Amino acid sequence: MSSLFSGPILGVRMRLSPGTGAQPVYAEIVVDIEPFEGGTTEFEFVCLAHPLRAEFTAAVASGLRDELNSQVTTGGLSSVFEGAGVRVTLSTARSHDVDSSVSAFLTVARLAVRAAIERQRRS
Repeated sequence: MSSLFSGPILGVRMRLSPGTGAQPVYAEIVVDIEPFEGGTTEFEFVCLAHPLRAEFTAAVASGLRDELNSQVTTGGLSSVFEGAGVRVTLSTARSHDVDSSVSAFLTVARLAVRAAIERQRRS
C-alpha cells in the first residue's frame, strides 16, 4: 500500500464565506501539511495563528485529523505519509464575530485536506 502524500504540501488556503443560508459560515485558514518523522504520534497539530478562539482552533485540529483518517481509510492506504506521521501547521486563521462557528471551521479544515490531496495529485 502507498501513502496519501509523497512530500510536504505548503500554503493550503481554504475559505468559507457568508452565503444566503441561516448558518454562520465564515472561516479562513492556511495550513502546511508535512511529514513528521521521529515522533511518537501519528498526527501533530501546531497552531501559529493568533488570536483564534479556542473552540475554533480545536475544530480545525479535529476536522484535519478526521479528514486525514477518512482519506486513508476510504483510499485503502497504509498511512498519510509512508513511515511517518503528519504535522499540520495552522499559520493563518481568520474568523468573524457573527459569521464564524465551530462547524464552519470543521468544514474548512476538511476542505483544506481535500485541497492538499488534489494539489498532490496534480504534482
